[in-house]
Amino acid sequence: MKRPSNEAEALRAQELLLDRAMFGLEPAEAAELATLGADRDESFDLAAAALDVATVRLEAMPAGVADRLLAAAGVGRPATPVPAVPVVPQTLAGVVPARVIDTRPRFEPTPLPLPEPAPVIPIRRSRAPLMVAWLAAAACLALAVGAVLWARDREPAVADAATPAEARAALLASAGDAATLAWKATADAAATGASGDVVWSASQQRGYMRFRGLAPNDPGVSQYQLWIFDKLRDEKFPVDGGVFDVTSTGEVIVPIAAKLKVSGAVLFAVTVEAPGGVVVSKRERIVVTAAPT
Repeated sequence: MKRPSNEAEALRAQELLLDRAMFGLEPAEAAELATLGADRDESFDLAAAALDVATVRLEAMPAGVADRLLAAAGVGRPATPVPAVPVVPQTLAGVVPARVIDTRPRFEPTPLPLPEPAPVIPIRRSRAPLMVAWLAAAACLALAVGAVLWARDREPAVADAATPAEARAALLASAGDAATLAWKATADAAATGASGDVVWSASQQRGYMRFRGLAPNDPGVSQYQLWIFDKLRDEKFPVDGGVFDVTSTGEVIVPIAAKLKVSGAVLFAVTVEAPGGVVVSKRERIVVTAAPT
């Protein structure tokens, strides 16, 4: 019998032998095992059989079942036990000690034919669920690592300041690519007399909006929402920059919370939406816009 020539072949042969003992082999796997020269190795099969035998649960036969089997074989249990009769034989020399002869009937029930064993159908355990589980775990890990790295890239070079105004000033001081773009008000009633600017750093993926004169909103009725148009994305689907409220007509500074990475911002627009914001804006009410010159 050919033996596996190297450690890799030996490990593969053991894997196939284990599969054969537990689930059975496909024809291609059986051929591979024969090629490895291990198809006559029955050690795994014997071990599996011994394990099956060792784990079989044996139970005593109920008395009622035993009686029915004896009746079917034509043998019944005696109503009362038959006493043993002592027989004392006589000899010329006198009386010998009594020898007890057991005259009780011996029950030897005819063995019943055993049913034919059910055919054993090998069950192959599919490796697909295991592969799916591994792929799902790998995908979750990749997403988690990506989220951590993206969040790290978005961290400012300096620690966030105590107020939005201080954080805006720190971003302007630390990010060399931070651009300041002035808002342009539209004809919407909420934008009457509105002004301000937006600061955005592509390298840090951070920014701040500053408003003056933008009409305060009732959060239970409507909210403002920022949209960032990216040159690498379809203009129909700009990046959501976050939902916010304006509580004063005085100066209000709002951090930008971009939901996706922005590769190249070409336009910032603020719309009036339903409470909580929307996934895709109909752009029915645009209050201010800002774009690089």
